[in-house]
Amino acid sequence: MAVVVQNLTRRFGELIAVGGLTLSIPEGELFGLVGSDGAGKSTTLRMLAGILDPHGGELEVLGRAFPAGAEGIKGEIGYMSQRFGLYPDLTVGENIAFYADIFGVTGKERRERSEQLLAFSGLAPFVGRQAGRLSGGMKQKLGLCCALIHKPKLLLLDEPTNGVDPVSRRDFWHILRDLHTEGVTIVVATAYLDEAGRCDRVGLIHGGRLIACDTPAALTDNGAVSLEDLVISRIGPSTPLREPWLESRIKTQYDSRLVSGAEPPAVTLTNLTKRFDDFTAVDSVTLSVPKGQIFGFLGPNGAGKSTTIRMLCGILPPTSGSGSVAGFDIATQPERIKENIGYMSQRFSLYEDLTVEENIAFYGGIYRIPAQRLKERAEWVIRMAGLTERRTSKAGELSGGWRQRLALGCAILHEPAIVFLDEPTSGVDPLSRRTFWELIRSLAAEGVTVFVTTHYMDEAEYCHRLAMIYSGKLVAIGTPLELKQERAVAGVLPSLEDVFIGLIEERDRS
Repeated sequence: MAVVVQNLTRRFGELIAVGGLTLSIPEGELFGLVGSDGAGKSTTLRMLAGILDPHGGELEVLGRAFPAGAEGIKGEIGYMSQRFGLYPDLTVGENIAFYADIFGVTGKERRERSEQLLAFSGLAPFVGRQAGRLSGGMKQKLGLCCALIHKPKLLLLDEPTNGVDPVSRRDFWHILRDLHTEGVTIVVATAYLDEAGRCDRVGLIHGGRLIACDTPAALTDNGAVSLEDLVISRIGPSTPLREPWLESRIKTQYDSRLVSGAEPPAVTLTNLTKRFDDFTAVDSVTLSVPKGQIFGFLGPNGAGKSTTIRMLCGILPPTSGSGSVAGFDIATQPERIKENIGYMSQRFSLYEDLTVEENIAFYGGIYRIPAQRLKERAEWVIRMAGLTERRTSKAGELSGGWRQRLALGCAILHEPAIVFLDEPTSGVDPLSRRTFWELIRSLAAEGVTVFVTTHYMDEAEYCHRLAMIYSGKLVAIGTPLELKQERAVAGVLPSLEDVFIGLIEERDRS
């Protein structure tokens, strides 16, 4: 066995992160670890990597008892955490070379492996760019390259494809399958349940304990039930998916006039362009978004999505072209735009050393919300985020799902008419994602315009319209159904992911 765990326990103060975990993973297996935020996935992987010592139970890795035998085999274990350590002042190539030096990868193997990883990640054109100047998704892919520069006996990956586009995720899993066929044991924690379905076996962890473990086919009764529904049914929501505050908002009737053209658009762009020195990040993008619409903005990492959103939010000035948001010009009235929108970035825009209440109060001050109204809105955010019992907890201590809803609450504290969400659910468990999208739909039902980027194609299906951007250019726009109908073969509609990948591959060939 590559991994043998018996009644493993790990505490943080009074919190039992992992309690009584028992698990065995044979050599050469590709094992998926799935669970809600705070279930114990990351803590388990850190103990398997020899980074954390267990407080109880027995742990054996690659034939060595941990923690006593950890030092002797750490070179045979590859580990990538959720916050992989990159050096922002080093280039892409220099970061990869640094980790190759650490793992002793030299000569032909180093050259061939570096070229393979740069090709799969799409980072080859950026090999000379500093890591600190990469987009969030590109940094994640560089982290993957560094983790895979050597071929360990045991590879531990903690949600390695968070924020990575479908094309790169597919290519990454091709590499994992290659490693798997070469006999590498792989343990991967993932929030993408389609990825879990590619594993030999899947372990469902909750409350630090393994509550189900089998092949994907056995767990889903050969596809009779989806993995997502299985996970949600086994874990169960910590709070009802439809709480009273959400139910009352959804009852508001959706006003079709908002998307019929009877109202002026919430967002308009005409030939919008942004260049950084000789690099064109956004290239002549033209589109409009009606009020009250959920508008999805899709594209691979580095395609220009976040740059476009930053221009729309008044954070970055455009190089050329024009645009308006909430009736204000993005070039000449950026401060007015900031007052009238909500913005939630990929990193949730929270201050981790502040408590839940302190974060809300901070944003209330920024938006100059009157004291009595702020008190009412703060209570709404706390209820919406499910944080009634954690209002004095620091934001950095919250699970991903709770941080996500708190960040959205802070972004819409001042009740803006337009909300920009930049990959808001990246790395969040399926239950939290489903709850989050119920909130988004309730906001749209009230007439709030939601402009959202996502790499989850199931989420893209929830959008009224979608735009796909690649290499800074708009390559497709329409409803999810329209985009699929355009690429239907013999009347059979492809999935949105197939549409996405097909468009990118066509552009690459041309």
